[in-house]
Amino acid sequence: MTEKNNKNMCPHFGICGGCEYQNIPYEEQLEIKRRSLSELLKDFVQTPISVCPSPEVWHYRNKIDPVFSPEHFETPPPPGVKRDTVLGFKKHRRWYDTFQLEDCLIGPVELPKLIYAITQWRKENNYKAYDRRTGEGVLHALLLREGKRTNERMIGILTRELDLNWKYLIDLLKQYYIYTSLYAGIYTRTAEVSQAEEWQIIDGTPYIHEKIVLNLHNNIREFIFQISPSSFFQANTLSAENLFSQVYQWTSEINPFYIYDLYGGMGSMAIFLSNLAKEIHSVDCVPSAIEDGKINLKLNDISNVSFHLNTVRKFLYEKIRTSDIHPGEDTLIIVDPPREGLTEGVIKKLVQWKPLHLFYVSCNPKALAREFPLLSEYYTCINCKAYDFFPHTTHVEILLWLTRK
Repeated sequence: MTEKNNKNMCPHFGICGGCEYQNIPYEEQLEIKRRSLSELLKDFVQTPISVCPSPEVWHYRNKIDPVFSPEHFETPPPPGVKRDTVLGFKKHRRWYDTFQLEDCLIGPVELPKLIYAITQWRKENNYKAYDRRTGEGVLHALLLREGKRTNERMIGILTRELDLNWKYLIDLLKQYYIYTSLYAGIYTRTAEVSQAEEWQIIDGTPYIHEKIVLNLHNNIREFIFQISPSSFFQANTLSAENLFSQVYQWTSEINPFYIYDLYGGMGSMAIFLSNLAKEIHSVDCVPSAIEDGKINLKLNDISNVSFHLNTVRKFLYEKIRTSDIHPGEDTLIIVDPPREGLTEGVIKKLVQWKPLHLFYVSCNPKALAREFPLLSEYYTCINCKAYDFFPHTTHVEILLWLTRK
């Protein structure tokens, strides 16, 4: 783990809202997060909370998605002034104002070379950012994904038109930024997001891969995952390995017969735990995630994981209504919800099922704290660990082991 001494080494620090802690030494960042979590969860978590540092402090993210936007003026420009196109992130607390990105020191390496190539391509072909005010322009966002352990790279350009001069971009990229996959994503709405309505491969292979390496009781195991433009994968691969290893260790202590991986995405957790249970069921409501998961089962030669395309609430409701549930003593449930956390309806169904063990992975401890009064009526937290998936930011991932009272 390396630390850089120049607290202002990022050209966008203080403008970009992504790295509020970048001017604070990393060890102090960890202590701030530890104290914040301890105070937030003090009524529900009695064990000391430690924060596992990220193995990499810089360039740890395997995905970023800056947007193309029309240039912003603080006051209306004179009539006839054309707004230039910028590619970057939103300024801190200014959702309407995008700054031109030069580099991102928590994003994939060699990003400036990619920005240069795309800028040259855009200017040469006079491609502009889509402007909601006028309806003009075609470019929406850039998606960049990188396999931290495979060095495979995927580039996606979100645009309102697919018939663009891709050959010129390919020629530039071959000079400046080597990639594995180049995609164009059609997007005809107005929101600034990196999820296309349809992806079309322009050059290279349709997928990239990432390896996850877990140290399981001094036994190293490797897993391979196929990643598409729309796949969900933890943004910090190496920190995710630490969290996954801990989940594996706790699961091996429980020795469950059944595991239910709720909000399972592409089934990463289910795949890691596949040798620890007779049956594993992974539930997610995103069709592309389920398809990714089925492919990854084959890549890792796993046969005891079943995928269910459903919302977690509806899945639990149907299981309980039909009494198609396994005994709580034999069952481990893992929940890894989105930032909004679990809904009250999901919590009610979970406590109605009454699994003996519940692992909760949260990327939003504040949402978790709001849910604890409901959960604590039925469950006790016996262990809690935090993982710094996002150095230099205020965010932290937390893992809890809850047991039924």
